[in-house]
Amino acid sequence: MTGLRRALLLVAVEGLVVGLVALALVASSDHIDARVAQGLIIVFIGWSFIGVGLYAWWRRPENRFGVLMTAVGFAWFLQALTAADSSWLFTIGVLVSSLYAAVFVHMVLAFPSGRLEDGRLRVVMGFGYAIALIGPAPIMLFSNRIDEDCEGCPASAILITDNETLEVVFNTITSVLAVVLVGYVLYVLLQRWQRATHPQRRALAPVLWSGVVLLTLLAASLTSEAVGGPDAVDGVSYALAQLAFAITPYTYLYGLIRSRVVRGGAVTELLQRMSDTRTSGGLRALLASALGDRSLRVLYWLDEKEAWVDALGRPATLPDPGDPARSWTSVDHEGKRVGAIVHDRVLCDDPELVASVATAAGLAIENERLEAQLRARVEELRSSRARIVEAGTAERRRLERNLHDGAQQRLVALSLSMRVAQNKLRTDPDMAEELLSGAQEELQLALAELRELARGIHPAILSDRGLTAALEALAGRSPVPVELAGMPEERLPPAVEAAAYFVIAEALTNVVKYAQATQARITVARANGHAVVEVLDDGVGGADPDRGSGLRGLADRVAALDGSLSLRSPQGAGTLLRAEIPV
Repeated sequence: MTGLRRALLLVAVEGLVVGLVALALVASSDHIDARVAQGLIIVFIGWSFIGVGLYAWWRRPENRFGVLMTAVGFAWFLQALTAADSSWLFTIGVLVSSLYAAVFVHMVLAFPSGRLEDGRLRVVMGFGYAIALIGPAPIMLFSNRIDEDCEGCPASAILITDNETLEVVFNTITSVLAVVLVGYVLYVLLQRWQRATHPQRRALAPVLWSGVVLLTLLAASLTSEAVGGPDAVDGVSYALAQLAFAITPYTYLYGLIRSRVVRGGAVTELLQRMSDTRTSGGLRALLASALGDRSLRVLYWLDEKEAWVDALGRPATLPDPGDPARSWTSVDHEGKRVGAIVHDRVLCDDPELVASVATAAGLAIENERLEAQLRARVEELRSSRARIVEAGTAERRRLERNLHDGAQQRLVALSLSMRVAQNKLRTDPDMAEELLSGAQEELQLALAELRELARGIHPAILSDRGLTAALEALAGRSPVPVELAGMPEERLPPAVEAAAYFVIAEALTNVVKYAQATQARITVARANGHAVVEVLDDGVGGADPDRGSGLRGLADRVAALDGSLSLRSPQGAGTLLRAEIPV
């Protein structure tokens, strides 16, 4: 037997014993009419709350609602002390006779989670408990006329003085405060109902409306007592309030049983409707109908990206664990996560329903996940192509600017120098020779700039001598020592060599600029039909591919060849850039 079941069994035994003691007190009382009937009613109501509360506690141990309902049952039994013939027990019974009402209000306000999330409600309940304990005190402190309302009842054990004025004043004050408090609680409950979503209303209805009816009747009874209304009105309101109180655990139990029936029906209907190809609205609409949550969303898990996407393949996020309105349930198929159902948080109070629906929809969500994965790849391909076009446009503008500001200016100056030299050939040969020498230097500089630009577009050495020679030249120009740890024996396809070269060039540029590394290592190898390119450094790590456009551009270049680019850069442990390109 688990610890929880042992504890619940102990509480059940305690409830049984307390109920029997209450029955014995009422049955042996000298001032109670219809003692057996009243005793059985008290025991029936108390055991109803304790029994249903223990069931709710066992079914949802993390939810405090079952604890509160059980507490209502025990608090209800305390009023049996008013049947005692002992003055002290009778006095204690009167003082705590309204405590069950305060616990009941606490339970209704805390439904369905069992917790008072709002700090204002905690303050209200503090006043509620105070009024429940202080309210009966005036008649015990200032009245020696208990026999007028309770024939044969023992005298108060805490009587201070017999003062009818004080009794009336204090009774009126506590009754008015109780009416105000009950009115505010009714306002809170009705506002909660008005703001609730459809699934929330379905969960709230069994307990909330029982509480509203009880509190309305209690307010009527307290108002009648405060203004001195007819005893008949007071008595009828009180009797109806007790009836509403007595049926509350059974309305909650009905809600639990109904949820189990609804759960089976919802899963059965979902399976039938998913098999009907004529059903419109898609899987999301079917799940929303099964769970009664029109705001429901379905997200899909992509393993290769380790990310969530929606039905259109767009990136999506799950609700935060602390979100008060939304939650999510994972959907697995054949032991693998395929998606998630994002739903109203109130459905967490019936996890079996959501889990059953998620299990039933697993295959359908897996099929839609594959479609979403395809859409995500298409969208990624479109974005990649757009970035490639944008990068190509930007690169052309850069080349145009560099040519204009560099080689073009030198060639224009060279043309002017040649023209001046031509004019000076006969009149001043020495000056012409000097101008021609300067023109030759400018021509050499212009050629160097053009070679540098050409190397940035596509290094000639890469086309002429292959990737190994090009990387040796690249490593030779790097200010950080570079080790070429492995190179392929045979040449790779030209497009693959170009992609590998620019991946390594960008990686070394980042090593020099940001890594604070003392060395780098380059490896290029063939494996499983792919060219695997790795650049490893011993720098500070912490590289983020989203911060700049360089790595994103490389990823697009590699993706255009159906390859993939990955980056591992833990803080303080260097960076590894790895590209895999089909050959």
